[in-house]
Amino acid sequence: MTEVLLIEPPSRKAFHARPPIALLYLAGFLQKHKVKVKILDPTKPFNINTIKKINPKFVAITCYTPEFEEVVGLAKSIKKILPKSKLIVGGTHPTLIPSDFSKKIFNKIIIGDGELQLLNYVKKTKIKTIEDFLPAYNLINMDYYTKANPYAIRGCYLRSMYILATRGCPSQCTFCVAKKLREINGCIKIRKPKELIKEIKLLKNKYKIDSFYFIDDLFTVSKQNVLEFCKLLKQSKLNLLWACNAKVSTLDENVIKEMANSGCIQIDFGVERGSDNALKLCNKFITIKQVIEIFALCNKYNIRTFANFLTNLPHETKKDLNDILKLTKIIHPDIVMYNTFTPYPGTEIYENSPNKFEKSEYILLYSGANYINTIPNKFKFCNHNVNLAKWSIKNNKKNNHYLPIIKFHFSKKYFRTIIQSQNKTDYLKEFLSLIQAFIFQKF
Repeated sequence: MTEVLLIEPPSRKAFHARPPIALLYLAGFLQKHKVKVKILDPTKPFNINTIKKINPKFVAITCYTPEFEEVVGLAKSIKKILPKSKLIVGGTHPTLIPSDFSKKIFNKIIIGDGELQLLNYVKKTKIKTIEDFLPAYNLINMDYYTKANPYAIRGCYLRSMYILATRGCPSQCTFCVAKKLREINGCIKIRKPKELIKEIKLLKNKYKIDSFYFIDDLFTVSKQNVLEFCKLLKQSKLNLLWACNAKVSTLDENVIKEMANSGCIQIDFGVERGSDNALKLCNKFITIKQVIEIFALCNKYNIRTFANFLTNLPHETKKDLNDILKLTKIIHPDIVMYNTFTPYPGTEIYENSPNKFEKSEYILLYSGANYINTIPNKFKFCNHNVNLAKWSIKNNKKNNHYLPIIKFHFSKKYFRTIIQSQNKTDYLKEFLSLIQAFIFQKF
């Protein structure tokens, strides 16, 4: 009998094709402690009867804020068909607002990291430390998640997998929930490079990946850790390509050089704003000079750059939008994305706003940019009347080009990766999906 069933809300699959990362780590830790665990794989359709047949003792559901009503509804349905099963909820929203979840429905609300709390609840133990363990890749359809696609490392058609190397972010950004989560969950957690290499070896040898992407908020939080990882990755001779998220203030030329030498082909940056004053207002703690210098260094060492910008922040004027476009032209990112701020609970901007969401309104956060004009008291923070949805679409199309994508796919690195791939036929099988992605979405 399955002891623990882990569930990701079914709607999440509609928004991205990422594997259920958090559930993989939870399940891996439970397996380490001999708990019989199952993940309801999002790649396979399921209904309430699927859960009834599994008949687990414990059902744990993860929840983002927009999923609140979906998760509560799913929990109520499970409680009807499996009244003896214990229901557990965890994830970002329960961590931020645990009071939203009724104890009449949920037997356990997990706040913060879930491994120890879930294990101790299920096994009635009092374990306080986490030893090394690997994610439970055996519990999901890895053929689906590792097939060649241009999404893991954005714009690069590769067999990839997502890896979590750190948890938490030390930044103070007013538009992000990371600061609040850190206050609740404690310090930043960084996995040892040796542990990462062990996981990467498993992914290459068993699942035939050709690349990987660190899905961390900030992989480069520790320069020393990054340098040690790059050293070990080169020594391993795995010959894999990789990418990550970084902040310009955490990098220098030596780190970028070593990252490139170890196979890093892309760095995603949250640049966000186009002037020092705008960066200061949102507590980004970086400068335009740093942005320009780091993007130039990435170009020097042939690392592709992905620049994320953010609009609809407090005090924003039309000049701020123009500054963003001017900076885009200066740094020449290979990929750029203009996003619109949505006031998620837990962000400093939301917490300082007098207009809070009702539980029934959480679902609107899926597409917050659409409500700037219709529900301005809760969704609009800028000081101008530019239609940001149209502005973003227009400039995303204007400033993203096919050349950087084509250039990478004709590079020596890419040809060498394909030649060395243990699953070359997969690239041919999935080629049509790549063409469709290029037609319908620029990266």
